[in-house]
Amino acid sequence: MTREQFIVRLLEVFNEDSADAFSAGLEKSWLEYEDKLYKDDEISRKNIARIIHMYLLKEKGISDIQDISKAGELRDLYDCRVCANHVAQVYLKGIMGAKELSVKGGFLWFDLDGLDDSDAIEDYLKRAVDTVCKAGNREE
Repeated sequence: MTREQFIVRLLEVFNEDSADAFSAGLEKSWLEYEDKLYKDDEISRKNIARIIHMYLLKEKGISDIQDISKAGELRDLYDCRVCANHVAQVYLKGIMGAKELSVKGGFLWFDLDGLDDSDAIEDYLKRAVDTVCKAGNREE
């Protein structure tokens, strides 16, 4: 899935207008200019994490988890210092999971630059919607 396809799909699952997704996302700071520049590139896991995290934060008011130390079990979490918080937030909220690289367990890898198939991405989007629904139920 390309970045553009992902962004359009994200807006669709939240029943938002996707006609001018890049302008709206850039204006509200949940997208970066690179998303528009590289819109036809396949979207990496770290960019999925960044976009979902920022969309939930900026558009849906989902607060960050303050203590992200539990995400330190991801061996590659700080391989991208800029995206570490984005990855930690979606991981700790249960939106995106780790990949188990050891048969005996204990070696969790987020796979920052990895690519996921459409089914996995749809699952992340469903979990993002569920996160918003759960947050809304707690406020009532």
